[in-house]
Amino acid sequence: MNNVDQNSRTQSNRSIQWGYLPSESDHVVEDARTKKPLEKQRYEKRKKEKGHSSRTLLTIAVTLLCFSLTLIGADLISGKGTISDYVAIFGKKTEKEECYYAVYATVSEDMAISYKNANAVRAEGGAGYVLKDRDKYYVILNAYASSEDAESVAARQKNYGVYEIKIAKFDLEKAPSLQAAESSSALYRESYNCLYESANSLASGTYGAEDMKRKLEEQKEKIIANESAFAEKIKGKEDTTLIEYKVMLAEMRSAFENLTLSKEHLVSDARYYSVMILHNYSLFSAKYFG
Repeated sequence: MNNVDQNSRTQSNRSIQWGYLPSESDHVVEDARTKKPLEKQRYEKRKKEKGHSSRTLLTIAVTLLCFSLTLIGADLISGKGTISDYVAIFGKKTEKEECYYAVYATVSEDMAISYKNANAVRAEGGAGYVLKDRDKYYVILNAYASSEDAESVAARQKNYGVYEIKIAKFDLEKAPSLQAAESSSALYRESYNCLYESANSLASGTYGAEDMKRKLEEQKEKIIANESAFAEKIKGKEDTTLIEYKVMLAEMRSAFENLTLSKEHLVSDARYYSVMILHNYSLFSAKYFG
């Protein structure tokens, strides 16, 4: 279900990837826009590989385009198709899901090891969120809206990887009872953005803890307003779907309440809750919209 970038990790890294964290305390989890120089040899190698990959993808894309145009032309000449038919086909939205990219420090089948690793990550300002997928536990450093940002952070340590958190598009045809939730369907995204930006701003010294808490307080009040409006709309007609959505809103509000009351670990806590909110909504959307 989730595309984890394992291919770039070599066999020799497995002992690190499946065990404890490396001894170096260099888990870079700040804003992906903060550049950290790589070794020249690694940089040149990645640049070369990226160039080969881009040329290959371009060749494939051009080939597919030519093939498609040939088929369309043949169909139009034979009278079996019309331009409007193909506009309808290719005009359909291909973005059926939104995607976030979580950088993980370690992945293991051992839950105990993963939670030990998570504590080490949190001590250094990372999320330390343990994300379970089937029989594996991923220790998340931070989540990014851009794959480029995630990849640039993952490149800083040889055992890091990228885990995709996929969120299915809000779809009332698949879950009609969630019409009451339509006005708050983007709340998870807004909450993630608030946590991501505020954690980066505090970590970089752009503003202090009190400034961050004011930002979090504003978002908390917005969540409370949405939660109250949703509860009022579904009063007397709750079903399983609505109850699950209600619980998810409550968890989101609780996360911001905890943060506004927190006196320490604000950066790691904000990153933890940002990943939690994305993961919870991902599971919900897969169940009802996937």
